Amino acid sequence: MALSVSTSGASALELDSLLPENVPGYGALPAVSILGRTDPEYTPFDLNYGTISFSPNIGADGGYDSSPNGIGNGSAVFDLNPSLLIQDAQAGFGGYVAGTFSNYPEAAEQNTTGYTIALGEQALLPRETLTLSAAALRTQETGFGFNTLTLTYPVAANVQDIRGSDKLVLGMLTLTPEISVSRYNFAGYPSQDRTDYRQSLTGEFTSGGPARFVTRLQATQSQYQQQIYNANTYGALAGFADQATDLWQIRMLAGIASRQPAIGKALDAPILEASLSWMPTGIDSLSLDLAREIDDPDQESAEGYTLSQADISIAHEYLRNVILTGSAAAGRAVYFNSPLVETLYNVLTSVNWHLNRALAIEATYAFNDRQSNQLPAANEHIITMGVTWTP
Repeated sequence: MALSVSTSGASALELDSLLPENVPGYGALPAVSILGRTDPEYTPFDLNYGTISFSPNIGADGGYDSSPNGIGNGSAVFDLNPSLLIQDAQAGFGGYVAGTFSNYPEAAEQNTTGYTIALGEQALLPRETLTLSAAALRTQETGFGFNTLTLTYPVAANVQDIRGSDKLVLGMLTLTPEISVSRYNFAGYPSQDRTDYRQSLTGEFTSGGPARFVTRLQATQSQYQQQIYNANTYGALAGFADQATDLWQIRMLAGIASRQPAIGKALDAPILEASLSWMPTGIDSLSLDLAREIDDPDQESAEGYTLSQADISIAHEYLRNVILTGSAAAGRAVYFNSPLVETLYNVLTSVNWHLNRALAIEATYAFNDRQSNQLPAANEHIITMGVTWTP
């Protein structure tokens, strides 16, 4: 989705990657990476009021998009991205608000606006951690996403999400039940509106060493405005996780999932989740993620598919205040009720230069590509230069 800057090329609602981990209940699992290790000389100061800290910033960039949304002629592109992170570590509270504005002077139909609001509260109790979170956002679907097959311009999507979890430490065993409710509304496509109810139970067992045995049971009930699209999906995974402080993290789970639609046959398929983050040197980090899913948990429409995807990213500290990053991703969707097969490729490279505590400059190149056995091929190149100011 275009909630992040336009160079991302992302098209799925992945709240955990779009929201900072400082908001309890959201944010991707923290990886072993040099990206979270800004040199103190270039780390912005927070604005503090008692125990509450405020971290505002404004990002702006401009550049060129060779084919917005994979169609038509190229256009200049200008983005504005203000945000504010609020934290109270003592109270366990985190809040985040952000806006996005993208303008294409030569292709006004591709202009987008969006916002994000998220709140989270975490209570640390003896042998227990309770978390409650909520988020609301407005973003856009684009043609470079599965299940957005016929889009020629961005379509506004409104999402509301609420979730809760309870992490229980029982000796060598940790149990974490989680529940969430997510509501999706798509402008102009009411038949795709839906509510997802998700439940999961994760268990981790350790005998005292770094390695942990992990199991997870999960279920999703998707209820669409058009009930013929309704479906329930269940999954069970087991595997292991291991970590060494400031060196590596590894996690691998495998299992089976079953999709049971309101109309049609049930489908069973193997599933896989694997991730690795590693710092081979003090100035380099690498991450790798692999997944095979039955139904994308962040899918945009009612069409079901099996999804296989992989992505790799690297970061290198060229200088104390200059970070080079690169990533590549590939995803392949095989649809249930049609012969359609679709593959998406994304490449992103950037140079981030911290001039001082308040200013950072970033140059970015992104490439998005779609290949399919039934759809025309599409691709775009995006080059931008931007600045981020932290007051």
